[in-house]
Amino acid sequence: MVMKKYHFLAALAFVALASCTNKVQTDSPEFQDPLEDGTPVPVLFSAASPKASVEVKSVGAVDKQWSAQELKIYGYDKTVTDFTQEAFIENVSATAPADGNKGGIQVLNAASQNEPFYYVTGKYYDFYGYHIDDAATAAPVKSETSVVVPFTIDGSQDLMIAKADQQADIEAAGKTDEVSAERAYSAFAARRGVQPNLLFKHQLARFTFEIVAGSEAGSNIYVTEVKLVSKFKGNLAVVGQNRGLVDVDAETAELSLKEKGAQGMQALTEVKPEAYVTGGPATAKTIGESLMVIPGEASYKLYVGTRQDGVNTQIAPQEWTLDINKIEGAPQGATSFDAGYSYKVKIVIYGLEEVKITAELEDWKEGGSTVLDPDLM
Repeated sequence: MVMKKYHFLAALAFVALASCTNKVQTDSPEFQDPLEDGTPVPVLFSAASPKASVEVKSVGAVDKQWSAQELKIYGYDKTVTDFTQEAFIENVSATAPADGNKGGIQVLNAASQNEPFYYVTGKYYDFYGYHIDDAATAAPVKSETSVVVPFTIDGSQDLMIAKADQQADIEAAGKTDEVSAERAYSAFAARRGVQPNLLFKHQLARFTFEIVAGSEAGSNIYVTEVKLVSKFKGNLAVVGQNRGLVDVDAETAELSLKEKGAQGMQALTEVKPEAYVTGGPATAKTIGESLMVIPGEASYKLYVGTRQDGVNTQIAPQEWTLDINKIEGAPQGATSFDAGYSYKVKIVIYGLEEVKITAELEDWKEGGSTVLDPDLM
């Protein structure tokens, strides 16, 4: 199983149009900064994902570049200690770039005829973002310590969260001698080129699948379904100190591998491996999109359904266990399948009586590989 880890950088460059009329001094009270002349500062929002993005338009794994995914944005005054208070930016929708790994996004204030948001003079803000596909089951729920979004996943949704890092953005702008972390984000910081960048991080573990014929007989076997047993509902904490998956329900369900169709995600179409070549290297065929599941488990049950070519009767699905302890080359000390890691599962078909499964980490972060072979069990 090869595993890779994605971190999504959505750079939200807030060009704050300052509503101030008074000059704002630098940290030196004697110094009158010419930048602080009361002129409104344009607020710009941009989204960048230099390391990853999305494979499908609305539902699916964000993989290598943006594809018009919906993002949700929060902005809170840094002095707020109770998140039930009204936010500066309250769960406002923004659309990621249609393609590429970087581009502008608009976060508009519906209460002001869809004008940009403006920084309030003398206020400093924290900014948060999240991406939840179509998994949200209710509106965000606010408490004193957090804002959470209830969700239910079916294996096709990607859940991500982000918070802008003031110090990192100050350093990126080369303004460590002018702007302290306490003064970001604000009109003061924006005038000096310090803008919030949201680094989106995956909250689920991902499995991708491919099939290969291990014998001539295996070339005549269709794979009809792939299912993985996982927890599937809980809350996604998007604002507060302890962000991420919380209150995950212990109930499990079989999550089915799907594929992308003209109308979105659909049931997997049965598929055969490429023809077996005696003495030659096996040719693997990717099937479906991916399965994204609640992380933190040491093992998952996997079911693979098959059917012989020319026979309509489906064979009872074979059960396998994906075990983190059998991942060759996994990160040292790994005890579970972790969020942000992608595992490639190879299903090797020899015939009706034998299926071998290998798994390796792929393009999120290198991990290792494993083989589930009935002859070795």
